[in-house]
Amino acid sequence: MFPNSKALALGLTASVLLLTGCGKKAEEATAGVTIPDAPDAAIQTVITEFAKGNGGIIWQAMPTSYQTDVSDLLHLAGSKIDPELYDKSFATIARLAEVIDQQQALILNSSFMQGRSAEEMAQLEAALPSIVGLLGAITSSELASSTGLLNFNGQGFFDTTVSQFTQYAEALGQLAGEESMLSNYMNTVVAVVEADDLQATLLTTVPGKEPVEQAFSKVEQRWVPSEMASDWVAEIAEATAELEATSMQDIAANKPQMMGVLTMIDGVLAQIAAAETQEQFDQSLKGAMMPLMGLMMMGQGMGGSAAPAAPMPAAPVVAPSSIPSVK
Repeated sequence: MFPNSKALALGLTASVLLLTGCGKKAEEATAGVTIPDAPDAAIQTVITEFAKGNGGIIWQAMPTSYQTDVSDLLHLAGSKIDPELYDKSFATIARLAEVIDQQQALILNSSFMQGRSAEEMAQLEAALPSIVGLLGAITSSELASSTGLLNFNGQGFFDTTVSQFTQYAEALGQLAGEESMLSNYMNTVVAVVEADDLQATLLTTVPGKEPVEQAFSKVEQRWVPSEMASDWVAEIAEATAELEATSMQDIAANKPQMMGVLTMIDGVLAQIAAAETQEQFDQSLKGAMMPLMGLMMMGQGMGGSAAPAAPMPAAPVVAPSSIPSVK
């Protein structure tokens, strides 16, 4: 569970590899859901809807001011990047996803896979389609382009992107044998321990797990974890200050080197894609090591700030640990 989480990673988005209908269903599901006023019913609704794959409920469950804060942060992030470098970075990741999808057989038979057990290889083979999907999800997002950042629409993003991402996370979790699967939360029961008009202590029980007691506060007709409510303003102010302090001069100074490394990676990916034999593939893969290491070293040297990222608040509910998040 992540009651302390404040963000979902920037860049999780709608995948072109999924059927368009998936996003439409999510939008319809969110449009037809009413979040009750009572704290236990409200939180139980959010948890069960999210467990069904309705990511849009997360945005709907946020107080209006929180939605505004998130949108403003992402719009600010869009103004603090070099559009060409930002867009090319995601284009390179998109190309990587294409190559992985194209060369799955050579990947599985590569010398780099030697020493893995048959079970591990079977899991990897089963996981590759979802891995490709996740990469595709990142790179097909409105957040994968500078223009998309500047025009971020929260409800649409959560209706499609987050809904689809949870499906991938569930599939990968099942393959990894994780215990806390999203589907386990379908039968969650939330009960009131004590409550008044603005504060509530709730007991959340997931079948097969120990009950969790958590404090919630009412903010603009929405119930959110009390810790989130108390920290929100400071967290947003800190994130805003970090983005405001982003040095466009530093980004410009590092841009030629970064663009050069991305161009090198594109060339290596072209070689990997063109490989027709296992030997050609393995040699091409070895050639990818140097530019990748160079990219990581430059990222560290720049403080990891080649492209600023604004935090995306997580669901204001108790939710499964299988959903990736950052504090």
